[in-house]
Amino acid sequence: MKSKEIDILHGPLLSSILRYSLPVMLGSLIQVLFNAADLMVVGQMGSEQSVAAIGATAPIVGLLVTSFVGLSGGTNIILARYLGGDDRENAHKTVDTSMIASVGIGLLLTVVGILFAGDFLRLTACPDTCFEDSKSYLILYFSGIPAIMLYNFGSSIIRVTGDSKRPLYYLIASGLLNVVLNVIFCLILERKVLAVGIATLASQCLGAGLVTLHIARMTGPCHMDLRALRFDGKILGKILRYGAPCALTTSLYALSNLQIQSAINAYGDAGIAGSAAASSIEGMVVAFTGSFGVAALAFIGQNLGAGNSHRVRSIILYCLSLGIGFGLVLGLGLYALGRPLLGLYVPGREQAVEYGLIRMKYILAFYAVASVNTVLVSSQQAFGHSAVPMLTSVLSILGVRVLWMAFVYPNHMTYDWLFLCYTVTWCLSMLVHIITFGIIFIRYRHGHVKAL
Repeated sequence: MKSKEIDILHGPLLSSILRYSLPVMLGSLIQVLFNAADLMVVGQMGSEQSVAAIGATAPIVGLLVTSFVGLSGGTNIILARYLGGDDRENAHKTVDTSMIASVGIGLLLTVVGILFAGDFLRLTACPDTCFEDSKSYLILYFSGIPAIMLYNFGSSIIRVTGDSKRPLYYLIASGLLNVVLNVIFCLILERKVLAVGIATLASQCLGAGLVTLHIARMTGPCHMDLRALRFDGKILGKILRYGAPCALTTSLYALSNLQIQSAINAYGDAGIAGSAAASSIEGMVVAFTGSFGVAALAFIGQNLGAGNSHRVRSIILYCLSLGIGFGLVLGLGLYALGRPLLGLYVPGREQAVEYGLIRMKYILAFYAVASVNTVLVSSQQAFGHSAVPMLTSVLSILGVRVLWMAFVYPNHMTYDWLFLCYTVTWCLSMLVHIITFGIIFIRYRHGHVKAL
């Protein structure tokens, strides 16, 4: 076994989960920090309006990009099972089909995104003060979607094999390029948002190229021969069957965020900038807690495929415990440091900082709850029940948030009541996920494992 690959099927679990999760944490954290650098560079070299312009695009990017990246969850689920069961032929077909599909889906999203960038911003009531800058940034971001899709599908493939370090290295390389180009282009170009958009596009292309090159050089069932790619319709059907609910689950969160962003936009540049800065800081917690969801999907999936039932329960308990612990310590810790951290994004803009602190109070302080949801959703997906968390999200996230924004918020139109929506829906979602996962796990203990 290669030194960078962790043996998911044998040996001590806790140390293996931590070794696997650490590069995922660092990779996500670095990505967050590089994205934060975008906002900081714009905030320091531009204006509050420039920060607001980038912040106003976040829910649109989340809905149209992050949601479709969720399709890579289908690759994770079936590839983990094939590798665990030593089904080399289907594992190879899964790799080829996933990489081809990622580019095709990415190109489709690029066309749609560029054509309707302005319409998407109007749906969120983007203020006129930052509309043109936001549109320019969206167009550049959508141009890089094929690279984003290729990187995420490729990284998923590499991680499922037990190698969570190389995606980290490639992310560091692309992130460093992003930061360097941010500064260079912001010094050259008058429009700072446009400068950051160009830098982001270049870094995305580098990350996609490095991941693709690595998979082409891999040996074993996950090797991809660029001259002899094989597209398999049945494999694509399985990827979509299990990936579509994952993508839809993500899109439901993003869709509700789109509705909330419309309300945030009503608070002007200060409200948008404060929320964007707080959201960037929240991403640092997600970088840590989200890694245990990634680990749960890979470890549970492979051990189910190998028939290692004695390890599955321990994997779930370890991932839940680690997620809760990191969520509590980091969430409360960053909230306590909220004012100086927000000041890095919006220096001298006290009103924006106050708005950011309100958001952090209702989100960061409760991130342990979100951590539980992340691990339970990934665990259900690993068992092959990706539609269950999707339905849960429809009821507890989309449904409750829509009702909240339609009936509760209009009667209490303050920034506090706007973000209290997150806290309430997270808690409701956790209760439902505990029940649904409990049913799935009890069935599993009685010998019922869903075949893929």
